[in-house]
Amino acid sequence: MLKKLLRILSFFTIVLLLSACKEKAILDNLTQEQANQVLAILQQHNISADKSGTLKAGYSITVNNSDITVALSVINQYQLPWAADVQIRQAFPDSSLVASPNAEQARVISLQEQRLEQTLRIVAQVVNAKVHISYPPFDNGSANKRPSAHVGILISYKGEMDENTFVSKIKSLIKNSINDVRYENISIVLFPASTIQYSSPTKLPEAMPGLWEIIISLIIIFALIITGYLIFKSSQTGLTKKELVSESGGEGVNQK
Repeated sequence: MLKKLLRILSFFTIVLLLSACKEKAILDNLTQEQANQVLAILQQHNISADKSGTLKAGYSITVNNSDITVALSVINQYQLPWAADVQIRQAFPDSSLVASPNAEQARVISLQEQRLEQTLRIVAQVVNAKVHISYPPFDNGSANKRPSAHVGILISYKGEMDENTFVSKIKSLIKNSINDVRYENISIVLFPASTIQYSSPTKLPEAMPGLWEIIISLIIIFALIITGYLIFKSSQTGLTKKELVSESGGEGVNQK
């Protein structure tokens, strides 16, 4: 009976301890670079996160249950995880079949869009960026001169910034990244990123532990008291039985 009660008390104590510090994975199967990017951005927003896993199996990002909602909001706002950096050799492998000129041109434009997006994300205040380059008409080798490219960029940003200066710098970057685009054909639209309603947890003084700590401490103390009482009663019962046996043995000797 005593062992059964001890097992039950131990089980409930472990369950409570686990539920109090439980973490949940919000992203998995990440590369090491993606995991580091997610970890860095979450920590910039005062969200405690951990990275676990291996290079072969992939990495996971876990956060406390209390931070899941805000962590997912940050992930959605930054469109995480970001795709791996575009490499030209991956887009045009040696083993690939020879594509038509139009198909190759479309692929090159798509690569330019992705590389420019990756470059813009490096800027400190940029939360996310989307780049769209106009596709020229596929005229199947017509001798007509193709029109100049047009570039549209959508950027969400955080904090305060001088929009005119920022737009001018981005236009210069785009102008010098694409050889057939005019400065006046570059359009940049800026949107402030939505504010995530979150404040970092306030650390309480050591003399004021959290509610979970108080509850768990009381349960553990209560369990120890019950366990001690049961052990004491068990030992007392054992002693009583020994005394009875001893007394009955002594009476038997006296009768002889």
